[in-house]
Amino acid sequence: MAGRDVSEGPVKITKATIEGAWRRRSPETRLIVRDSECRGLALVVSPASMVWRFAYRPRGEDTHTGRRFPMQSVTIGGPATHTPDEARTAANRIKGQAAAGMDPAAEKKAAAEAERKRRALTMGRLLDLYAAALPTRPKLRGTGLPGARHAREDVARARLAVVAMGGEALPVSTVTPADIRRMLDASAAQASVARHRFGSLSRFLDWCQEAGHLDVNPCALVAKARRPRAVPPRQHFLTVAELAILWRAADVLPEPVWRDVVRFLIAVPCRRGEAAQLDWSHLNLAACEWNQPGRLTKNGEAHRLHLHPLAIELLHARWTTAGRPAAGLVFPSPKTGTALQTFSMMKATLDAAAGVTGWRWHDFRRSFATALAEAGTPEAVADAVLNHKQSATRGEVLGVYQLAERRPEQVKAMAAWGATLAAALAPAGKPKAGGNVVALRAEGAKA
Repeated sequence: MAGRDVSEGPVKITKATIEGAWRRRSPETRLIVRDSECRGLALVVSPASMVWRFAYRPRGEDTHTGRRFPMQSVTIGGPATHTPDEARTAANRIKGQAAAGMDPAAEKKAAAEAERKRRALTMGRLLDLYAAALPTRPKLRGTGLPGARHAREDVARARLAVVAMGGEALPVSTVTPADIRRMLDASAAQASVARHRFGSLSRFLDWCQEAGHLDVNPCALVAKARRPRAVPPRQHFLTVAELAILWRAADVLPEPVWRDVVRFLIAVPCRRGEAAQLDWSHLNLAACEWNQPGRLTKNGEAHRLHLHPLAIELLHARWTTAGRPAAGLVFPSPKTGTALQTFSMMKATLDAAAGVTGWRWHDFRRSFATALAEAGTPEAVADAVLNHKQSATRGEVLGVYQLAERRPEQVKAMAAWGATLAAALAPAGKPKAGGNVVALRAEGAKA
């Protein structure tokens, strides 16, 4: 404060002393009344307030200067919270702490700073930092970094979880398992939603723990019985006849690239994200191969996929139309030139045109695997074509030691799949599964 200090005493401070000092306060002057009963204790009277202040010198010497530490002071409270005797008691307690080698002023300042940080590190603010950090945070499973879309979705689910628990303004260090259970109760009617939000929130709190913002992830403290259970695995698949209907319905899509990517996903059992990121540099059309780099696959492992004639015909037509490029996206967005993001719109149009509903893009992969199994193709071969991680699909020792690609069988399986699709798409009486390739059954009973 600007102004001057006026020091009085020492005197025995009483209630009358306090009242008199308050009446004598004046602007731009700070009155300091020192207490004779407790050395170091003083009543500090400012124009608008009064506080008790205790001054002490920390025990010991500064090892750098060889001198005693400078005086420190601690605010105890004011006459409204402490009588003179109570102020002396508090001052003597601080004096004892200083004599024992403690530094109460420094500790109080550190505690105040920690509390300030605690209140500043709210869930809402940390989510903003997490959103910026997640794209550079290595995956917990697999290798590489999460894709931009996955990172956005994960952060969005974590935000929804925080909103559901009413924790946007809550300091992250104060979050308890009860807060997590409140979030789970809010989405109890939607098992899949609850599980996704719980997982995203737990990953966010793991990051907070690693950053030192909290000691333990409270999600880990929620009893297993209260955690959302895994949703039963989806078992829906499409028959070859239904796939043929969707293939033909793709003609109604307003953009040629939409039509082609739909047909490619039917012809080649890849993930839609892998198709969206497919680059001409990854293809060898002459060798009928798609070499997927590990950074673009779900399990982080490079994958070589044989392309049957139906897929090659589709890709060759696009390549010719695009001017035979050596690199660049095979299925770019018609407006932005970036990877396609309009799969929901494409599906809605297909549903209306084909009359085939209840399916998802990932069902195409399940349809491929089901058709292969019905035709007697070993499951390990189907897993290899689908690029499933072997340790995840083959139990115990087999998953660790059996790493064969079974390349000839993969080629045969893909060729049979292509022949089956071609036969289903051929005009009646004109099958197109020629050569020595035997087509799979075009129909199959659903589970």
